Amino acid sequence: MSGLPQPAPKIIPLPRRAPVHRNQRASGMALKVRGQLSLLQGYADIMEGVSPQLRAIVLRVMAGKARELGTTLQPFTETARPPITEYRQVREHTRQLMMDYRLLLERLHDTVAEAHDHLDDAGRSLNQP
Repeated sequence: MSGLPQPAPKIIPLPRRAPVHRNQRASGMALKVRGQLSLLQGYADIMEGVSPQLRAIVLRVMAGKARELGTTLQPFTETARPPITEYRQVREHTRQLMMDYRLLLERLHDTVAEAHDHLDDAGRSLNQP
């Protein structure tokens, strides 16, 4: 019997699964997001037909839940956000543009006022004999 060839094993190795802790974190996050979205939908349903005072209270609660949802999702969106330095540069550029705008607007008002003065002077000289 030792001269006979050995048959190939009939067991096929399956690929290994990813570690469970990665999947657990994502699953936990998905459950948390679903729960928060469900709460927001419930609050939106409650708001139909309530008084303005109660509507304001519900909207405040919804805003808090929306902030929590944003905080929960933030680790997944960080890669899409530009760095804070870019926001600061844009803010500084916007401030500079607003200062230039105010300066140019002031100069325009001065020029228009001066033109009105010249027109008034020209009108007086035409009316005098």
